Amino acid sequence: MIEKIQKHSFLSILLLLMPIHVYAAPANTVVATINTGVTPAGLAITANNKFAYVANNNNYTIPDGDSVSVLNLTNNTVDQIISSTTFNQPYTITINAAGTLAYVTNSNSTTITVIDLTTNTVTNLIGGFDGPSGMVIIPPGNKAYVNNYGGPEGVGSGFGTTLSILDLNTNMIIGTIIVGMAPAAMAITPDGQFVYVINYVDGNTGTGTTSVVRTSDDTVVDTIPGFSGPFGIAITPNGKFAYVTNFGSNNFAPIGTTVSVIDLTSNMITATINLSIQPSGIAITPDGRLAYASNYNTLYMSGAPAFTGLTAGEGTVNIIDIANNTVLPPTIVVGESPDAIAISPDGNFAYVSNFTANTVSVIALQPFQIVLHGCKLQNRFLTHIDLVNKLTWSVSGTTLPVSYSIYRDAALTELVAIVPTTGPLQFFDHNRLPNVVYTYYLVGTNAVGTTSAPLAITVTQNC
Repeated sequence: MIEKIQKHSFLSILLLLMPIHVYAAPANTVVATINTGVTPAGLAITANNKFAYVANNNNYTIPDGDSVSVLNLTNNTVDQIISSTTFNQPYTITINAAGTLAYVTNSNSTTITVIDLTTNTVTNLIGGFDGPSGMVIIPPGNKAYVNNYGGPEGVGSGFGTTLSILDLNTNMIIGTIIVGMAPAAMAITPDGQFVYVINYVDGNTGTGTTSVVRTSDDTVVDTIPGFSGPFGIAITPNGKFAYVTNFGSNNFAPIGTTVSVIDLTSNMITATINLSIQPSGIAITPDGRLAYASNYNTLYMSGAPAFTGLTAGEGTVNIIDIANNTVLPPTIVVGESPDAIAISPDGNFAYVSNFTANTVSVIALQPFQIVLHGCKLQNRFLTHIDLVNKLTWSVSGTTLPVSYSIYRDAALTELVAIVPTTGPLQFFDHNRLPNVVYTYYLVGTNAVGTTSAPLAITVTQNC
């Protein structure tokens, strides 16, 4: 681990004796791959970060393939497969605020299956929808909206134009809201006052819309145009912006490659971000700094009949810096046809359902930010002058580092010290040479073993 260590102070020797995380994983890397059922689609994570529920859509109609996988997020294994005759191409999962019930939309039918999360058993079946493909629960939790994309028992796939208003106390539909064609997904603002419904329409460039529904009176108060086969939506924690993936056409012509940013004050598209082929799922970190978007990248072979010869390219996830709407490195490689993406409430991990690969990829995130400072000082003694480089830093976020490693090289081979968090966040590098400019690289490691990207500082100023 430590290839080379130069002369250092007694303090550095003590710090080198501190324990380190042997199994640490760099942020924004896939740290686990979990096998699920057939063609996993939507997923939801419990508030305690311990379990994820994955809807196995069973796009191939394999007998008994419609199911929900329960993932243990402590060890990234499948705890249980929930099977039920009520499932019919389950598509999304929504967990109530109490964490007691999960609602599974059955996209190939007219129903929603209710799962008791204390026992992981199906306890109810709610009918009256039309190809339901998403659900949001309105605070305080007595009412929900369900989008009717359209299904085989109703107007047909992609021809739905409504939201159903669902009373969660009685599990009865109590009203209908007219929106755009093929409502594909929804997101609710943090204050619960508005729901933004993305309408896929026909997947052609610019034909998609977003309906803005006011929850106090179940009224559409605005319609935002200009989307291209919108597929996923996420709203920032501060309620200022919505990010919408433009998947493009289900017939794969045209192909979508962008994410649209909606300013929720003006309800206008204010930015367009170029990603890869078929942006699909999108999720925003709890601190609101970053958005993670999956690129489905699955096309039909030339000359193949419609919806045959499907070929999945390399699935990827892009990182968007919300402050300036730029794409950050790295591009994260996941499984084939990455569909939905969800981020754990603690911000430590992202979970991506890979539709064609029948897996879920687990991505380690960096839920903290480090601000590093450096300066030079001198300690004068009778016989010599001690030249010292002083490093100080601060950190913010959710799951904070438990230790910091300091290096003198960008390759992270020349380890100077490991600083624990039990004392001041500072390091003094003594007995430095005069007229030499030193650059340090600091890496934080948190309790779940995620290491930050190296933060560089060149010490040039005096303290």
